[in-house]
Parts: sequence; structure tokens; C-alpha cells
Amino acid sequence: MERIYKRFKISRQGFKKSVDRFESERSLMKKIKPRVKSYRLNIDSRAGSRSLFYNLDIKSEFKLGINKFEHLMSKYSLSLIPLRTRVVTTKSSLQSWNYKNLCNGLVINGINQLIVGDITYISIGRFRYYLFCLTDVYSARIVGHHLSTRMRKQEALLALEMMVKLRKVKNLTGCRHHTDGGGQYFSGQYLDRLDGLKIAVSVARSCLENGYAEQKNGILKNHILPTMDISYKQSFEKEIARVINNYNKIRKQEALGWKSPNQFERYVSSLESKPKLKMHDHETNTKSKRTLGFGRHISTKSLNKKMSVQKSLDTQ
Repeated sequence: MERIYKRFKISRQGFKKSVDRFESERSLMKKIKPRVKSYRLNIDSRAGSRSLFYNLDIKSEFKLGINKFEHLMSKYSLSLIPLRTRVVTTKSSLQSWNYKNLCNGLVINGINQLIVGDITYISIGRFRYYLFCLTDVYSARIVGHHLSTRMRKQEALLALEMMVKLRKVKNLTGCRHHTDGGGQYFSGQYLDRLDGLKIAVSVARSCLENGYAEQKNGILKNHILPTMDISYKQSFEKEIARVINNYNKIRKQEALGWKSPNQFERYVSSLESKPKLKMHDHETNTKSKRTLGFGRHISTKSLNKKMSVQKSLDTQ
């Protein structure tokens, strides 16, 4: 052994410390691995290291920092391979060209001010389903959804009515409804319903102008929906409701100060001064190097300083 120590230029004590560190690390990962796999199986199939760090409370449970945790995730082959997929699910309606993008440079400071809608497809065997989703941009909460084998105005209306039931008619006056111009959202019946609710119609001219909804669809399709356990359509519908409920109530998000959408809404409702969220202005800043789409103009650290949330809110 002395010859080996000399060959690799290490001391006996250094070697012993290295072995102890390796065993300690391996023992730690035996505890962490099952939690990571369980979370990815039941809550978010593509949860990254940073998301797992906060959602699993790694710091308090294992006394690990974020950088060390990310290093261990990579070292033990628990990192994720990037996905790149794209299927077009909607086509712009001629009617949509009568409307403008009302979100350029928009500043909001509460829920029910901006709702984005889009459709994502889900393939199960030889069947293809379409999930209609409406999301409140301020809290990232999915407020309306409907699953169908068809992409019609009827299905879009069902998602809209779910949102109305949740948010209440009186709270939606002046809200902006932003979509990519799909025909489902610009049928006469759908537009009449929005008009009756006194909701303004906003339309994106490209997928970049509907970036928030596109991103949300990507999270749903690649992170949340793969956690479903399905065997037939009825169970599929129940699983959709379950995973969306998990997304709204359990899955913490960095943009919300590592809180779930529901937790964030409850917290903000107690504040006198609400955090602001500013949309990207595509008309005046299209050549900017900033990330296109929607961005929160408040850092996570700044938000966390303002958000002294009671533990009871985090556990609900």
C-alpha cells in the first residue's frame, strides 16, 4: 500500500479521508435516490436538480447546499437529458386578426388580470387526446382545463366555464384572455361568452408572443402528465385532474419564490403591496437579447425577502 500511496502522491491519512468521504456520500445518496425517483414518478417526471432541491427540502433534510446537490445528481447519473419535440395543435383563425396583443409591456399585480390559453396533445398508444388549459399568468395556476379527442369550440368553452366557476364572474371583469389565435378561441360562441363576462380578447401573432402558455404546455406534457397511471379513458380523465391538482397545490416553482401556485395566491392575498409582473413588449423590444416571452421583473431573492410566509401556508 505504501508503494501505491507514493505512486499517486497521497498520504495514508489522505487516502483514509477519501474512502470515508466516498462511503458517506454513497450512504447519503442511498437515502436521496428513492425520494428523487418517487417525486419524479408521482409529481414531476422531469424535475431538475434545482427544483428537486427545494421541493424535497434537501437543505433541511440532509444539510446539503444547492451546488453540492447538483454535483451529486450529475455524478450519480440522475440528471436529465434535454427534450426537443414540437407538434402544431392549432391554426390561426382569420377572425383573430381583428384583435391585438394586449399583453405587450403589460404590468399586472394580482390574479384574474391575465389568463392565457392553449392546447397540448397527449398520445396514448394509437389514440391522441387534446388538453385545453387556461392559466392565470400571475400565479401560474391552471384555472380551467378539459380533455377531449377533438379540438372544437365546445371543448374550449368547457375549460372556460371551469375557470368561471373557480374565479367567479364578478372577479373577471377587465381580465385579458390571451391565446395564439386558434379557431376554437375565436368562434362566435366563445367570443360572445368572453364579451358577456367583460373579458378583453388578446391574440399572439406568433408562438413567441404566447410564450407563457407554450412553456406551461411543455411543463405539463413533459413533466406532469408522464406521472399518470392510465389504462382507459375514464381513468385518464381522473388522472388528468389528479396531476393538475398536484401541480397547483404541491409543485413549488422558482418564479413564485419556491411556492406552489395555490400557496403563492394565498400569500399574496395577505399583502398590502403586491409583487408586480411585467410582460415582454414584442413591439418595441423584439431585437433585445433578453429572453423572449414572459418574464418576472423581480428576482427570486427579492421576492423571498418580501415573502415571510408562515409555515402553515407551506404545509397546506
